[in-house]
Amino acid sequence: MKSEPWPVNYRQAEVSQVMAALQAGDSCSIVGIGSAGKSNLLRFLGQDEVRQAYLGEAWASFLFVYVDLNKILKRSAWGLYELMLHQLLLELTRGGAEEVVLQTIDDLHQRAAGQKTRSLALRYLDRGLNLACNRLDLRLVFLFDEFDELGRKMSPRGFAALRALRDDYKYRLMYLAATRMALKDLRSEIAEIEAFEELVSPRTVWLGPYSAADANFMLDRLSARHQITLAEKIRAEILAAAGGHPGLLRAGYAMAITGQADFFERLAGSPQVQDECQRIWFSLPQEEQEALVGLAGGTGPRPQQQEIVERLRRKGLAGGPWAGEAQIFSALFAAYIKGQQPIVGAQIHVDHRRRLLLVNGRRVAGLAPLEYNLIAYLVERRGQVCTRDELAQYLYPDDMLLEGEGVSENRLDSVIKRLRRQIERDPKAPRYLITVRGHGFMLQDGPEVKG
Repeated sequence: MKSEPWPVNYRQAEVSQVMAALQAGDSCSIVGIGSAGKSNLLRFLGQDEVRQAYLGEAWASFLFVYVDLNKILKRSAWGLYELMLHQLLLELTRGGAEEVVLQTIDDLHQRAAGQKTRSLALRYLDRGLNLACNRLDLRLVFLFDEFDELGRKMSPRGFAALRALRDDYKYRLMYLAATRMALKDLRSEIAEIEAFEELVSPRTVWLGPYSAADANFMLDRLSARHQITLAEKIRAEILAAAGGHPGLLRAGYAMAITGQADFFERLAGSPQVQDECQRIWFSLPQEEQEALVGLAGGTGPRPQQQEIVERLRRKGLAGGPWAGEAQIFSALFAAYIKGQQPIVGAQIHVDHRRRLLLVNGRRVAGLAPLEYNLIAYLVERRGQVCTRDELAQYLYPDDMLLEGEGVSENRLDSVIKRLRRQIERDPKAPRYLITVRGHGFMLQDGPEVKG
């Protein structure tokens, strides 16, 4: 059975802020904790009835272009320009633009994607924007989803180009960047992205858990999809346990319809809940993690942490419809912090049960066994220097046992290089996997929580 569509007043507080900024011709940013529903919100913004409700008579002059950066061909400025042109063409086609316009945009996209002409991709994008803004008299809004990784890796020149395009087209071109972390926290040198960050960050919308109305509607959608209605008591338990967090609500519903006893205990220990809680935890800066440890332990925030707790409230991680002002928003997330005692300040986490690697809340996919084994070994010895011999013995035990045989430095260095490409913002200037010359390697990450 098809789920009921979200009502126009879905995420009303957040959508109102976004639409007010766009109506004024301003770019903005959405920062949301792990699995908060950023992608769903961006797609929701582009619906005709939503634009009609919030933008009034001018709604038809706005073209929302959804850009899912999971589809990018290369995490670079060129990759972004090519994808922007591709998505612009799709939206204009969907909107019924005249054939000559579509043909022109298609030609520009093919040139931007071509091996010999891709160096001019920015020029082709500029022409496409000019066609849409000036010939079609549209106000373009590019919705950048999953922007974190590109924000870490794209060249400063790429960010400067986005700002220059905006300056050229003024209030006819706007950006909305959705990330797990604030843009200023994505780069060690804020100057590298300052031109773009200054454009979108002053109008940052924090996307936390659902309101009570949206959380209840989500449970209704799940019930309609699965054709299983929950008893009011278990429904109330799910809402309180999840605190309105979309991912935790889905996990709660899936567990509830199994009809087994010890609902909360089974839910808190389920892999899905653990995964969701890890995503939230590793998307937070160290000072917020420290404040949450205090809230989970019942000691409350220290006086100097009051401003941080207020930030947690804005993010929806403290207080809310199902918790007190000085309590963690979700009983499940509080249980995770108390039970797992996750590492404060660390940005790299290995979950052996599900063989997951998380870096800043981002799941790293595609690790080969040697790379996974290496990072797992280093995480267990976080902050300690591991010699080349130790690492070789661990990764290649059979080779080390052979008489007269060993492991060449090149073999180990190749694994180190591949792993750095997966976890570092700049593999040539590693932040986490550090070479200790003359000794070996060390994972330089946060300290462990004690007690």
